Parts: sequence; C-alpha cells; structure tokens
Amino acid sequence: MVSRETGPRWTADGGALSALGHRNFRRYFAVQVISNVGTWVQITVENWLVLELSHSALAMGVTNALQFGPLVLLGLYGGVIADRHDRRRLLMITQAALGLLALVVAVLACLGVVRVWMIWLAAAALGMIKCFDQPALQGFVKDLVGPADLANAVAWTNAISALGRMVGPLVGGLVLIGLGVAPGFAINAATFALVVVMLAGLRVEDLSPRTPTPPAPGQIRQGLAYVRSQPVLATTSIIMTVVFATAYNFQVSLALIAADILGGDGQTYGNLMSALGLGALVGSLILARQARPGLSTILVSTGCLAVTQLAVSLAHSLMPLLALLFAYGVSAGLFSVAVVGTLQSHTADDMRGRVMALYSICFLGSSLVSAPAFGALAGWIGVAGALRVAAFICLAVMLVAMVVRPAKRRAGQGV
Repeated sequence: MVSRETGPRWTADGGALSALGHRNFRRYFAVQVISNVGTWVQITVENWLVLELSHSALAMGVTNALQFGPLVLLGLYGGVIADRHDRRRLLMITQAALGLLALVVAVLACLGVVRVWMIWLAAAALGMIKCFDQPALQGFVKDLVGPADLANAVAWTNAISALGRMVGPLVGGLVLIGLGVAPGFAINAATFALVVVMLAGLRVEDLSPRTPTPPAPGQIRQGLAYVRSQPVLATTSIIMTVVFATAYNFQVSLALIAADILGGDGQTYGNLMSALGLGALVGSLILARQARPGLSTILVSTGCLAVTQLAVSLAHSLMPLLALLFAYGVSAGLFSVAVVGTLQSHTADDMRGRVMALYSICFLGSSLVSAPAFGALAGWIGVAGALRVAAFICLAVMLVAMVVRPAKRRAGQGV
C-alpha cells in the first residue's frame, strides 16, 4: 500500500494538492518540471540547427517524423514491455538512453562536425526509445500515488507538460542567443541525468504495489480487445483520436496565424504559443480537485475546444487572439487531463501500459498525419477556414458521443 507522510496535510481536505502529499511524487514533480523545460530547450535548438544546416522546412518535417513515427508503429509493444517489467527500472534505462543521445549530439555540435543525417539518426533512435519510455512514464504516475490520488496526480503531470511547452522555447531561444546550439543539447542531457538520479532515490517501499504481467503471446491483441470491451475506454479512445488530430495542431496553426493573419515574425509566434501554454497550465489545474474525471468532462471540454477554435478563427488582431488562445489553451488543458484521468482510473493495472501506449500513439503520433493535412487544408481555404473545419469535426464527435452514451446505458453497458 502507498504510504503517506505523517504531519500536516498540504490542504485541509487533500484537494487540489493531494498528490503532492506523497514524498515520491513531490520529487518526481520537481524534477519533471526541469526535465520538460530541458526537452523543449532541445526541441527549439534542434529545429534551429536542422534549419541552419539544411535551409529546408522538409528536413524539419523529416526530423519530427523520425521522432514520432516509431511510436506509431511500435508503441503498443512498448506498452506490453511496460506491463511486463518494473516501470521505475525501465524508466531509468530509457531516460539514461535519452540523455546519452542528447549528449552525443551536443558533443558533435560542439566539435562542429554535426550534419543533418546525424541528427536524423539521433531522432530515429529517440523515437525508438520513446516507444518504451512513454507508456512506462504514463503508467508510473499511478505507481507514485496509488489509485486514491491518481486523478490529482494526472492534473499535475499535465501541468508539467504545459509549463515546459510555455517556458522551454523561451529558455531555448535565450540559450541559442547567448550560448549557441551545443549547450542546448547538453542542458537536456543533464536534465535526463537528474531524472535518473531521482528515480534511483525514490522510496521503493512507498510505491503502489503491482504484479508485472507475465510474458505471453498475443498481448498486443489482448490490450486492444480490452479497450474495445470497456465502453468508457473505447469511447474515450475514439474521441481523443479525433480531437488530437483536429484540435491539437498548435504549432502549424499558430505559425500560420502569426504569419498570414497578423503579418508577424518569430516573436509574434512565441507570444501566441505562450498564451496557449499559459491557458493549458491553468486548464490542467482546474481539474486538480476533481476526484475522477469521466466522459462528461471529456465531452464538455471537447465542446469548449470547438467553441474556442471558432472564436480564434474570427479574430484578426493580436490582443483578442492572445485572449482567445488563452481560452483555447484552458480547453486543451481540461481535455488532456480529462482524457488521461479517465483512461487511468478505468484501466486495470495489468493493462495500464498498453492503454497508455494507445494514448501516447494518439497524442504524439496523430501529428504525423494531421499536421500536414491541416497545413494543406489551410493552404486551400486559409488558416481561419481550417480552424472552422476542425471545430465542426470536434462538435460532431461530441454530439455523436452524447447520442451513443444513453444507448449503451439502456443496453446495460453504462459509461
């Protein structure tokens, strides 16, 4: 059983800070904040380095495809491995490997011998490691806090991602200007080393007990069949696949808004991304007090995403766009926490790695198809028109899900 420290509680009722009452989670949270900022520092300097070496937007697209493509193909197998093994030890291996990759590129950049093909090799290796890292990382949250505080922990971990997305590119830009490319990779390597040290120093006896799944043939199919057999998981998976593909093309849509609607530059794009990131941080923490998010929360946040997308498509000046993108970010934060919290709270522990692998595939892998598709659609009807199409798709999936849920209840499969 997960033990909690004696002494004063963080809040009177556990509430919004309940997960932080666990010593292991506090350490994990603090280090992951630093690590996520480091990840976005590397993303920023890596994109700049690839563009500087190749002068090609296509080369940047290939880099992103190599980072996320393996997850789409092998992510479910990574989920099986996360279910079979101790997640803490698995994460120590994957995080150390990710840090080593960042260090190698830092050395190559420092020596001045780095080439695009080397970055592509490193990106492909990173993608392979992420196949095993992401399912274990998602499942490990429950190991840190146990089932009672799981939803609250999910809210805080999503806030980490939002904070990294908001602060990391800013820090990365400062590193580029003040120190150059190589230190950006070196900083990220150091943050991975910090994660490994943190994982090694956790109190193992305080982790939620779990029995690893014994190896057996057909475990990927078993995981998919499990999701299909659970109405909540199946409905959530369909909704998140559609919404991630239509409403989460932030990097493409905001770049087009900055250039085509505002006539701005990189600084304009950074301001828009910061407004979105701040909103996502706030949205993540709004659900921190909700004990167990479910489909109702997912549907409401899907509707909010659709409405805010429509509103953003109608704005044509900076200040209204900043305010609306903040609201858009709040909706995205609400949706992300609701989805992960629902998946985590409705999944059996022996299936957690595979279910969260499916989430990672939808969240990270959908951009391989949706980002180019959104860009092509925006080139045809404009970014405002593309946002409206995406919003109407979100509304459609929300309405269909609202209609289907009562039918499932009547059939005795309540969601």
